[in-house]
Amino acid sequence: MQRDLLPNGTLYGLPHGDVLAALESVVTAHPDHLAVVDDHMRLTYRQLWSLVAARSEALRASGIGPGDRVAIVAESSAHYLVSVLAVWRAHAVIVTIYPSSGSSDMRYSVELADPVLLLTDGHCDLSAVPLQDMQLPVASVDRFDVTHVRRVAAPTPQSVREQLAMICFSSGTTSRPKAIMVSSLAIYNCAETYREVWRLGPDDTTVVALPLAWMYGLASTSLATLIGGGTVVVLQRGRPDVIAATIEREGGTFLPGVTATFAKLAEIARDQPDWRWFQTLRLCISGGEPRNEVAFELFRQATGTAVLDAYCASECLPLVTYDPEVDTTPKPGSAGRLVPRAKLKVLRADGTDVGVGEVGEALSAGPGLMLGYWGDEDATCEALTPEGWYRTKDLVRIDADGYVFVVGRLSDLIIRGGTNISPAEVETVLREHADVADAGVVGLPDDTYGQAVVAAVVPRAGHAVDAAELIAFARSRLAPYKVPSRIVTVPALPVGSTGKLSRKELLNQLLAHDA
Repeated sequence: MQRDLLPNGTLYGLPHGDVLAALESVVTAHPDHLAVVDDHMRLTYRQLWSLVAARSEALRASGIGPGDRVAIVAESSAHYLVSVLAVWRAHAVIVTIYPSSGSSDMRYSVELADPVLLLTDGHCDLSAVPLQDMQLPVASVDRFDVTHVRRVAAPTPQSVREQLAMICFSSGTTSRPKAIMVSSLAIYNCAETYREVWRLGPDDTTVVALPLAWMYGLASTSLATLIGGGTVVVLQRGRPDVIAATIEREGGTFLPGVTATFAKLAEIARDQPDWRWFQTLRLCISGGEPRNEVAFELFRQATGTAVLDAYCASECLPLVTYDPEVDTTPKPGSAGRLVPRAKLKVLRADGTDVGVGEVGEALSAGPGLMLGYWGDEDATCEALTPEGWYRTKDLVRIDADGYVFVVGRLSDLIIRGGTNISPAEVETVLREHADVADAGVVGLPDDTYGQAVVAAVVPRAGHAVDAAELIAFARSRLAPYKVPSRIVTVPALPVGSTGKLSRKELLNQLLAHDA
């Protein structure tokens, strides 16, 4: 194992030992500053810390001990944030499960995590989980009516290189969700790095309309804001009208989101240009998907604020983003540059380093490296090299100035006549057409070439898509073998629990359409 992957935060120059230590220093310095807001409560840092302490004591009194796993299946709220911090203060492990998971994935995730306690709210369907068979106590994340825990859960492994603090699940858009083991160092490094690079401080108000079960919603944005002394406004749902009104009401300065967030907000700003919803924003970050320059330019034109980017995986984060004071506008197509303490290398299929501007697979490393996949040593060995690098399976290129461009996923590649095609490249071109709001591309079975390039497109409001015209448009911008052989118009693209395109579901829909 490389020296810089040892479990020693001071080796990286981090100012604190973990998120709780960083947060405690903010509580001491700014006890009466507003910390967390949602539809039902407003907490100062003093109140937040007091509530975290009380819930931590309740967990200990119920029998929670170091390393015990506490699962949370709930919509985003202030109570969610408080509960996560309380679990860590009790030296236990939080397991975040998407509340929008399908019944099969929900049961799989809870059973795999094997927690001693489950925290939930009244909005989540747990009917598929065999709670009685598991003898699993359930408590309200709001009331925090914890009375006891089960004692039959499997022990947390002691062989991992650092202290396990969290198990989060991949979004599961292509297969069963993977249970990612994250250390306390990785969580703190994630929050501290984004705080540093995005320059988050007490004057910032972050509007979080992302699932807190996602590292992007929890560590990258909410915790980064809190350890910077800012205010986190938690929204349960990501409706664009609610987001816009919240930014205006709370004076939001930072809006993290996914592509669809900014595309829909651009429509609101365009339709009501006199409304001053977005005038306080200084920073907008999109993450989770390759850049959609068309949607982001519409947002910039409508609001005056550019959409910057962030790229990483929950298995090793953070990795790439923009410093808003260095790059006030993004480089088209780029996710940004490497962040402090992270490492990135790009390899050809034969394992050799690519040249400048050449496409290859990205491997990442640093203090944000996961501990492995819970309960799946084979997948861990496949994802991590013996030297401590995470195989992202993402295709990227890096230009001479260090800007990183995400080209696509190895697993998404369409192989047509022995030639590799990145769906993301084709989607980017299709979105440039004036009639197209969004596009998703997959490979369907083809008797002659193995796979055919097929695109599902969402028309822009008030427009109609002419398939032949769009194919001709693509042909003028793409190599012939990359041009879609067929265009299917759809009202919306299927998305997973984090709002990203679900290629698995799109493929199933197109296959069903052809049946």
